[in-house]
Amino acid sequence: LPGMLYAKARSAFQEPVPPEQNLTRIEAYSFAPGSRLEDRITIMPPALLAHFRSWDKAPEYESYIPTPEDKALAMRYFSLLPGVYREVFEAHCLGIFFVKNLKGNGITTWATDANRKLYFHITLNPAALTDSLSTTLSTSENSCFIPQQNAAVTVDAGKKYKGLLYGLFHEATHAVDYIKGITPWADNTMPISLRPEKNPADSLFSIYWKDFFLPRASEDFRLRDKITFYGLNGGPKLSFGDAPQLYAGLGDSGFPSLYGSMSWAEDFAELVTLHIITKELGQPYKITLSGNEAPLVLEPMWSKKVSTRADMVRLELDAISGDIRSGDTDMKEADEDLVKAEALVKEAESMLGKPA
Repeated sequence: LPGMLYAKARSAFQEPVPPEQNLTRIEAYSFAPGSRLEDRITIMPPALLAHFRSWDKAPEYESYIPTPEDKALAMRYFSLLPGVYREVFEAHCLGIFFVKNLKGNGITTWATDANRKLYFHITLNPAALTDSLSTTLSTSENSCFIPQQNAAVTVDAGKKYKGLLYGLFHEATHAVDYIKGITPWADNTMPISLRPEKNPADSLFSIYWKDFFLPRASEDFRLRDKITFYGLNGGPKLSFGDAPQLYAGLGDSGFPSLYGSMSWAEDFAELVTLHIITKELGQPYKITLSGNEAPLVLEPMWSKKVSTRADMVRLELDAISGDIRSGDTDMKEADEDLVKAEALVKEAESMLGKPA
């Protein structure tokens, strides 16, 4: 989740205040350039915790102090991400924090230095340190719907990984989007002057999206605009009776998940995260809706549309990793990745026809 939920609160910080009290400035964080990433996994600054409590109306939010074991798990999972993530995090990550009772799995938020260089910090839910990946994803999916007896959604994502894998991958992908500009822009609260230069990769998303929250007509589906998660934005607004129609629409679209259908930023984060989980780590991503009728089973990552799009964005990440590779061979590989991504864009365009 990018930091757009905090737009109203952030606007208050536009008033003149000392940098160390302005949460959009890096002086508000204990940031040591060049420090190890594991040392940036730390306790949340009190001012940021107070801000999150106020904005979410959640006095129950508490800082969680990560243990050495927690940090080791996070770094092990981080090592599974493409190389460009380390480049981005080493240069731009202010901190990775954990908050007990957080509504959702995580949030990524931006800040700048005095020269308007862009940075970010990530907040994660410590429940994901102990919950399985399947439990984390099932809990998230069920939060879309008004609770009903004998009705539920379960997500099978295997037994090998903890929910932290999802939260970290998803939020880290938002962070890469902030810095590298994969989508047209990653966060509606970010001033235009801070957005990265236009990246050719954003065409991967303009094919499917008309605006930040609005898919093109060919990809939209009924009830999509009613999707909420974690009780935010007045939700849940959907009953389990709506679920068969909702998932049928998702299955016909090019989106990897309900969460990914909410904006192009979430679309990108879900495509990358679920692609790595399924295609690279070999885990399932199977959604099962159970209730009064026969169970409905959906595996979005194996649809032609979604699989093609996920391949496109994964190749783009490999291509921009060429910025940190060395040697002619590595640069040739990066160029080849870009050619493959461009070919897949053309394939997607032919599948969709002319954008609406």
